[in-house]
Amino acid sequence: MQAGFSRVTKAVLLGLAALLAAPAFAASDLDLQRRIEARLAKAGFELRADVQVEVESGVARLTGITLRYADLRAAERLARKDVKSVVNLLRVVPEEPRSDKAIHTDAERTVLRWERYGPFDAVGIEVAEGVVRLSGWVETPSKRNEIEERLARVDAIRDVHNDLRVQGFSQGDVRLRREIHAKIYADSLFERWAGLPDPPVRVFVERGRVTLVGTVGSMVEQVAVGMLARGTLAFSVNNQVKVEDDAAGKEDRKKETTKS
Repeated sequence: MQAGFSRVTKAVLLGLAALLAAPAFAASDLDLQRRIEARLAKAGFELRADVQVEVESGVARLTGITLRYADLRAAERLARKDVKSVVNLLRVVPEEPRSDKAIHTDAERTVLRWERYGPFDAVGIEVAEGVVRLSGWVETPSKRNEIEERLARVDAIRDVHNDLRVQGFSQGDVRLRREIHAKIYADSLFERWAGLPDPPVRVFVERGRVTLVGTVGSMVEQVAVGMLARGTLAFSVNNQVKVEDDAAGKEDRKKETTKS
């Protein structure tokens, strides 16, 4: 009987503790919301955005609009200083919208002419309705984030979908990647591009599996890069290198299909 009474008492006490904790948690959420709002105000967001903040169970939810993609990212960074996670539902509405073509030109220049963009990076850029989609790969995780940060400076970008993969970083993958790159650009067909930061063929290695991309001038060169890569200890080689005339033809057909 006494044991049963003890269990009931314990359950009642736990229930009371939960009830007392609930208002404290709610007050904490309100305090976090006010801190985030103060950070945003201090950063001048009231002048260039309309951001609403809600916090529930330590998770911040941002809604509203900003004029620039850079501000969308900055608002999220400021909110993360006070909460465990952020749901960013902000939308970018540029003051002066630009064509996808103009955004694409600036985005390519921002990424492909970056001084840290090297021979082991291969980034594809597409733009549709102001939204940039990144595909391909980069050498390090930090580059993946830095590229998106750089794109935030491009006017009229509404969002960035970052699908970039990161090169394998095991010693075997790094060694294989460098070996294949060295073999390709030591070959007489490609030696004129040796040492250049923007070579025609790029090498991706992950867990010993190799992917080759780029554009070359002839089928002979296309076959040659595949053979050079297969002459290593790679588990497999996926040769996606295109011949220049074929690549140009496919691009023209793609444009015609889009117009129709």
